[in-house]
Amino acid sequence: MTKIAKENLIKNLLIILLLIIFYFPIKNCLLVSNLVTDTASAGDILVATSILAVIACFGNFAFTYEKIKINNNFEKYLAHVTTGLLMLVIGISLILTSILTSFIMGHFFVIDLVLIMLYIACIGYDYLDVFKV
Repeated sequence: MTKIAKENLIKNLLIILLLIIFYFPIKNCLLVSNLVTDTASAGDILVATSILAVIACFGNFAFTYEKIKINNNFEKYLAHVTTGLLMLVIGISLILTSILTSFIMGHFFVIDLVLIMLYIACIGYDYLDVFKV
């Protein structure tokens, strides 16, 4: 495994850890809000959350490690930070989507499964991009 691939692995593991840490405060914050009973507002927030996810996905997919100078540490770590922040926004958006959807239609495991598959695909895309370098 190349050095950049190891760095990318560490980045993605750190993001997953942050998402696990953020999950419960996000869920608790939403549970004490009026969104639990106001499904119309929950739907509106879900739309806004989806827009954020699309923006982050666009930024993440538009970026490529192929365009950086791999020997320039500043560019390499800036790339890791940038893609890491975008992956974090995607993950948080998917957490919000899961929780808000459960408010609107009740818990439906297929939604969670699809969201997890989507995040795994984002990680896969990130690794595929690194392995092109």
